[in-house]
Amino acid sequence: MHPHIYSNGIICLDLLGSAGWSPVQTVESVCMSLQSMLTANTRNERPAGDQEFIATNRRRIRDINFVYEDDNV
Repeated sequence: MHPHIYSNGIICLDLLGSAGWSPVQTVESVCMSLQSMLTANTRNERPAGDQEFIATNRRRIRDINFVYEDDNV
């Protein structure tokens, strides 16, 4: 479990969203960001509102505007 990964597999990382994405990103930089997010985790829990989000979300992943408020996990 990870506070930035929903139980349906959606990863909440600004780099993966349209607001944080840039054409200069490389596969290596994306992988390093994911690895850093995963290894720096200190809490074994799901994101707040995980079950409600999974039950009610019908949008495509790229159409979801996540709020990135917790970088200290």
